[in-house]
Amino acid sequence: MSLLLLVAVIAALGMALTMLVSSQWGHALRVLAAIGAVILAALLLDLQGAARDRLLLPLVAFLTSLSVILLSRINGVLAAKQILWVVVGAAVLVSTYYLVERASHLKNWKYLAGTAAVVLMLVTVLWGVERNGARLWLSLFERVSFQPSEIAKLLMVIFLAGYIAEKGPLLRVSRRGTSGFSLLQGRYLAPMALMVVLCLALFVGQRDLGTAVLFFGLFVALVYLATGSAVHVVVSATLFCGGAYVASWHFPHVARRVEAWVHTWQTYNSAGYQPAQGLFALAEGGLGGMGLGVMPVTGQNLPEASTDLIFAVLGQDLGLAGAVGTLLVYALFIWAGSRIALRARESFEGLLAAGLTAMFALQTVIIVGGVLKLIPLTGLPLPFISYGGTSMLMNFVAVALLLAISRNSAT
Repeated sequence: MSLLLLVAVIAALGMALTMLVSSQWGHALRVLAAIGAVILAALLLDLQGAARDRLLLPLVAFLTSLSVILLSRINGVLAAKQILWVVVGAAVLVSTYYLVERASHLKNWKYLAGTAAVVLMLVTVLWGVERNGARLWLSLFERVSFQPSEIAKLLMVIFLAGYIAEKGPLLRVSRRGTSGFSLLQGRYLAPMALMVVLCLALFVGQRDLGTAVLFFGLFVALVYLATGSAVHVVVSATLFCGGAYVASWHFPHVARRVEAWVHTWQTYNSAGYQPAQGLFALAEGGLGGMGLGVMPVTGQNLPEASTDLIFAVLGQDLGLAGAVGTLLVYALFIWAGSRIALRARESFEGLLAAGLTAMFALQTVIIVGGVLKLIPLTGLPLPFISYGGTSMLMNFVAVALLLAISRNSAT
């Protein structure tokens, strides 16, 4: 509770600085609504007992409050909607925490989870709404839209954790190949690899290669944790690089992103405009930042500022110090999740916690790496900070599962 109250004070000061520039004092209490929702969630979780991780919720509160502050200076309407998603997400977190009595029971639903993930993506390919060259959204009743990929990634983690926990001893059995390398038993790895390959194919159909990279990374990470096979990592990385090269030649959307990455300045007036503007924003921030809300953000000078380039907005406002500080918060989150995974009493719970933590880590690395021009820019949301209702709700569900695993390990 002390950590949560400290976050509330920091968030209130940050919002006050933003309001000093915009003079919209009616919005000053917005961020406290998000913090209040997380504090209330923590109190409700404590009704069941104090035996759970105590670090995750303060970190989530910090990231969500930072999201509201940044969105308030980008787009007030989006900030108001984001607060609503945080409040609903906190309610979903509490509900999930109480409903999942034992996280280990989810392994009985692994095949259903995997099938549901594939069906969601297939439906998106066939009937999804295309925006900015990617077919990522499904629309309901013409006004409500959501991203099935955000739900699918959570379902896929459950499937991979359940399958690897069940077949773990068999996967660790190695045999000598003709090349002399230690290889995994193919017949046990095949169903899992087939599921992931199918997901990658569907994501290529959606032109959502950012999520395809995330799924592939989850697959490699969990299999490595279960087997300790470095050969598998090398082979998988080689296959992925080969697939990315082929995709860059056969899919215009992928080729455009690669061109924007490699030839940013030569294509500044076309494909390279967005990544270039992100770098300009980071450069303007310098070491200490320009100050919250000082530099107005529009779609003209920073396209997709509320989603793809929100880390650039953060760097512009808070500078290198603020950007590194935020990355340290993510590092603490990943450390806390890894600690939960190591302390889990059952292999499935440990793999599930590791998979959920890897999901947050990979998303952060992919989106930050894209903004810094280390890798091609993708459309993945920065966890808890980028605008997006589906992403926010699924992130809260993932945190609830991590908290449930920590509770079961402590009792």
